[in-house]
Amino acid sequence: MKDSPETTPPARRYRIDKVLGRGGQGTVYQGRLQTAGGFEKPVAIKVLDPELARRPGMIARLRDEARMLGLLHHRAIVKVDGLVEIQGHHGVVMELVEGCTLLELLRQGPLPLGPALLAAAEIAGALDVAWQRPGPDGRPLRL
Repeated sequence: MKDSPETTPPARRYRIDKVLGRGGQGTVYQGRLQTAGGFEKPVAIKVLDPELARRPGMIARLRDEARMLGLLHHRAIVKVDGLVEIQGHHGVVMELVEGCTLLELLRQGPLPLGPALLAAAEIAGALDVAWQRPGPDGRPLRL
């Protein structure tokens, strides 16, 4: 079937707004996905550190991480939008999750029992999905 304007995906552009954090593999930025026609949505973009990108296998590892996350569907697991190359840097585009981390919450003191149990249940559910989800070969991923 020949592409028509209705089926041709719009060109995607990403605007970087600010740094959200830095880790062992790179930097996570808050940005915006922009497409033709004015569609925009906030995203997080994990960009592989350029020094690491030169190491053998690191870009493949980033691709594997994105591919595995793309297979998992649970509200406590970040959704991946795809892989990108921005100005020569390799990255993964993910949904932007607003709020604080569990570590930030714990730094304020112990969680009350109810919220602690809810957090534990969410984490356990996400781990179960990562363990049980069938991979492309039909066998559980066991992540």
